[in-house]
Amino acid sequence: MFQNTSMRFITASIIFIHITGFIYGQEKRVVNFNSEEVPYYLSVNFKHGFSILPNLNAKIIIVQNQENLLSVSESIKVPKNKLAQKDYLLYYHLKLPKLNSEKEYLDFLRIFIQENYYQDAFNRNTISIDFKENTIPFSCESLEELNTFLAQVIVPENSSLFNCGKSYVLTKNIGREKLKTSLPYESIRFISEAEKLKEDYKLLKSLSQWSNNYFVSLKVGHQEISKKQRTTFDEETLVDFSDLKTVWNIDAGYMFSQKFGGFLNVGLLVEKEQDISRSGSSISVTGNGAGVVKIGLGVKYIPFTKDRWSLYTDLAGGYFRAKAGGGSGSISISNGASNNSINRVEKTEKSKYLNLSLGANYRLGRTVFLTSNFQYSITNFENNIGSVSGFTGYSINLGVGFSF
Repeated sequence: MFQNTSMRFITASIIFIHITGFIYGQEKRVVNFNSEEVPYYLSVNFKHGFSILPNLNAKIIIVQNQENLLSVSESIKVPKNKLAQKDYLLYYHLKLPKLNSEKEYLDFLRIFIQENYYQDAFNRNTISIDFKENTIPFSCESLEELNTFLAQVIVPENSSLFNCGKSYVLTKNIGREKLKTSLPYESIRFISEAEKLKEDYKLLKSLSQWSNNYFVSLKVGHQEISKKQRTTFDEETLVDFSDLKTVWNIDAGYMFSQKFGGFLNVGLLVEKEQDISRSGSSISVTGNGAGVVKIGLGVKYIPFTKDRWSLYTDLAGGYFRAKAGGGSGSISISNGASNNSINRVEKTEKSKYLNLSLGANYRLGRTVFLTSNFQYSITNFENNIGSVSGFTGYSINLGVGFSF
């Protein structure tokens, strides 16, 4: 009985916390920029539930490098007396990453504000930034662009930015409604709108995530074998691989991180019937025809992702087997004046292959994506087969994939 009472109490407590949802303290978050994870903390000066009210004012506080990020964020306390909603404020405590130019810092802050706006739906017209130290990565030339997404720039009293003559460069925070960004932004007034914004953001973020995902893709492509690999026509097999253009590739693998993954590569080329024209002769071939199978392993690198788009490069290598001939064929010479039926010789060659691919993915949803690439292949045979000495050349491929 005691156990049942304890379980009921614990369950009731969890439900109470979930319903009331009052949260104190800080929320740690991470923003990705230039392949680097930049941590920061969100603090508030009011008591709130799991859903923060939309259209509140927000302030970015740039923490000094020698300070502890968490300790500074903990300095924001919820006052004992209840604040008016107009005084509610979201604080984002952040250490700026080391970047190479003012443009990169502008891009970083723009992305930082955008990502947090999607999560918290604050008032983008009144957001401010507070530089606690005099090391500020901006000059007068950057202030105009900075003001397009920041209403106030708060700096130390001895900052050189005061000489720029901008009314929004201040030493302390003034009434947040008095100054606004030079570009107007639409405000979100209702919690339902804020929740939809957050859900859309989560979906968009999930579409750009590849880490810890399995994937399978099927591509069909057009191949061109290098002219250097083409030989005289193979009269024993009556096959010319250079005339066979359609190739299929299946990749199945796993992304170990957001950028790196491994996969199994299977390639196929099959043709049972082939019509070939050679200097006045017409050759019709039936039978076992021509076929190629390749099986190998590869590594995938994704250097760039943005929303639904990602760019990638693959390097794969393995076993390559080509088969040509077998069955029967007929040769018509000089407009059909002579017609000879012959039996074809069957040949098989084995080799190793190496593929280098550059491509792009576009996600249609969390699971399905479109994929395309340009692939360069290197394959050389010990003996000629099917009118080629190898399959070195390029292919352009399109397909569909699934990730889960």
